[in-house]
Amino acid sequence: DFFSPISLDPYVQGRIACANTLSDLYAVGAHRVDTMLMILSVSMKMEEAHRDLVTRRMIEGFDACCREAGCTVTGGQTVLNPWPIIGGCASTTLTEKDLVRADRLQEGDVLVLTKPLGCQVAANLAVWLGDAAAWEKASALIDLETAVRAIKKAEAGMARLNRNAARLMLQFGAHGATDVTGFGLLGHASNLAAVQKAAVSIRIHTLPIIRGLAALESSVTCDYQLTKGFSAETSGGLFVALPGAAVAERFIAALRAQDADGPEAEAWIVGEVVGGDRSAALTADCKVL
Repeated sequence: DFFSPISLDPYVQGRIACANTLSDLYAVGAHRVDTMLMILSVSMKMEEAHRDLVTRRMIEGFDACCREAGCTVTGGQTVLNPWPIIGGCASTTLTEKDLVRADRLQEGDVLVLTKPLGCQVAANLAVWLGDAAAWEKASALIDLETAVRAIKKAEAGMARLNRNAARLMLQFGAHGATDVTGFGLLGHASNLAAVQKAAVSIRIHTLPIIRGLAALESSVTCDYQLTKGFSAETSGGLFVALPGAAVAERFIAALRAQDADGPEAEAWIVGEVVGGDRSAALTADCKVL
């Protein structure tokens, strides 16, 4: 996976790109990843000094995140492009017993989300801060302090690996999972529901959105459909089906332990698996945290 900048900090952009690339493997429980190939495009439109700095810092962020993940960048491809772009291709080998299949959800499962929602709005908010016309609209709905805090929270979440969540969902007997990225929470939940062997459906009752962002979903530029569950996420959390509320609570506690992601990391019970027709939907009384 690869994409154009979602952060104004090139080092953070590199970390996010690495974490995002690894998430597809983490979503099936593959928490030990062997190899990463880096995909890099060097901007032809930037001044040489800026280009060299941005490219170097993106690489440093990407490589640091790889080391944290315990994998090695063994090669890749570099091209020239108007935009600075970074991403990668990750691979690993694992046995069947270490794999969390996506199609085994059961009625009564509880659904946990391991990162907050709102990355797309937060990334645009960072740009609006430097655009007088856009910020004039946004500032009627969010103050500067809350805006900066929301951007930092979104970037911290995007740059955080889903590695511990992948390890723990194996430990706690997850029945399936997906990472939440470009289709938004409800879009990925719909894809997950559609592949189930059992006749079940997904009902989402809670949307944990970064504070201040819900008010911005349609008032500045386009409608991001954040409170409808369709706003795109980048390097979003894992959406994990666990066997019951008690197990889900223990999973969350383990994820927030000091030897995992730490107490600053958040995770929420956001839904449940019910008998149904392999569909996904928000409940009528779905609440925004």
